Amino acid sequence: MSQMHHYNNKDYNYPETPFYEYKSVENTMINAADRLEKDHRLRDRRERTARVFKVIIAVLLFVIFVQVVYHLYFARNVKIDKITIETGAGFSASDEQILEMAGIRTAESYFALDETVIETRLERFSQILSAEVEKKFPDTLSIKLKGRNPLAVCLIETDGRIIPAAVDSEGVIFQLGKSVTDLNLPVISGIRIDEARLGVVMPEAITTFLACLKNLRIESPVFFDGISEMRIIRKSNDDFEVLMYPQNYSIPVRLGSRIDKELFTYVILVLDVAKQQGLTASLEELDFRTDEVVYRLREE
Repeated sequence: MSQMHHYNNKDYNYPETPFYEYKSVENTMINAADRLEKDHRLRDRRERTARVFKVIIAVLLFVIFVQVVYHLYFARNVKIDKITIETGAGFSASDEQILEMAGIRTAESYFALDETVIETRLERFSQILSAEVEKKFPDTLSIKLKGRNPLAVCLIETDGRIIPAAVDSEGVIFQLGKSVTDLNLPVISGIRIDEARLGVVMPEAITTFLACLKNLRIESPVFFDGISEMRIIRKSNDDFEVLMYPQNYSIPVRLGSRIDKELFTYVILVLDVAKQQGLTASLEELDFRTDEVVYRLREE
């Protein structure tokens, strides 16, 4: 009778693999895949960066090449052929003198010419208030000048001499001696300056008075034109009063260090009354330094 043998797993000593070991192998494979993917991305990034740098270097080399060609063959051949000059009324300098002041020679290089430098050169001259210089491609230079507007003719006492000088509302001397051409302006005398030369600015107290005079010309040109002379009488270094000689009246008027339309209206009113009453010949001076008008009679 045959015998049957039943096998049982227990008859074999199979080692059992723990579950955590399977998990460890799986994690190792995933980490390896991640590292490969990261390495691939890093390699792609480096290649892209290298390509970008190559493009940048190529562009820079092209720009350098263009600059060299531009300076060697193009820029030096573009010249200023047309120069337009615009000046305001009363500006006495000729175009040739203006170009000399600007330091501009014939056939200047368009690209080498610096507008700011030219403006600075021109504005160094006392008769020029402001300069505007503009290049217009390909061959034109535009110069616009604004001259100083004379406000008064000052009789300046310096070195024992009296020199006429034209000044603007900022107190800048821009015409001196024989160059003073506009004499139909109020004359201001009694000003002392150590050195009278073009470009010198009047003392601050005088420039403040000139600003008042400018406002008077704007607000009432008739009153402004009615001033013949104003004599500065100094009381101290920073304080003075004015003895004004109006046109069409023979009576001097004493004022403080300021003048305006309201005060001038009052002055003309009093002068008209004195003239109508026949007091002109007997009055030596009218004093408007206070709220009440004070008059001084002539000595017989």
